[in-house]
Amino acid sequence: MHREKKFCHFCGAPLTARESEGRTRLYCEKERLFIYENPIPAATGIVLDDAGYILLIRRNKQPGENLWALPGGFIEIRESPADAAAREIGEECGITAREPSLVDIIYQESRFYDASILIIGYSFESFEGAPRPGDDAGEVRFFSFEELPRMAFESHGRMIRRFLEKRELRRRLWSDEV
Repeated sequence: MHREKKFCHFCGAPLTARESEGRTRLYCEKERLFIYENPIPAATGIVLDDAGYILLIRRNKQPGENLWALPGGFIEIRESPADAAAREIGEECGITAREPSLVDIIYQESRFYDASILIIGYSFESFEGAPRPGDDAGEVRFFSFEELPRMAFESHGRMIRRFLEKRELRRRLWSDEV
């Protein structure tokens, strides 16, 4: 169930509905401005070990409690998506991830947060440290791509598939095959 905003977050005045650009949007009469409702930005990261296994966390809270996921979370103000992904990897896995490359941006509706979410995924070329659970992670573990566990979020499965597609494309482009 979507909860409707009723008051301006700048001044506290009641919001009204007003047409703009072919849409009905929230409007603050006092501030004389539209209040846009935007997706929430999140970032996630793909880290591989030397054997090519992917690092996942077992979530220790909702949403997705006890299921596996990529390390990730919400992007904070004045933080780039790549920095957010690296921060979340550090908080959840205890490692320092380096050299991010954009994998994909995935749109998802979240029933848990009652919001639209944009998940910006990165792969990291390297990392330092020994993975250990922290923050939202009850466990961290490397998995082969052939034996991935049930994922907490469908979007993380899509991000992994997109990573594998891009990796295969790079392999074919840079191979010696004609």
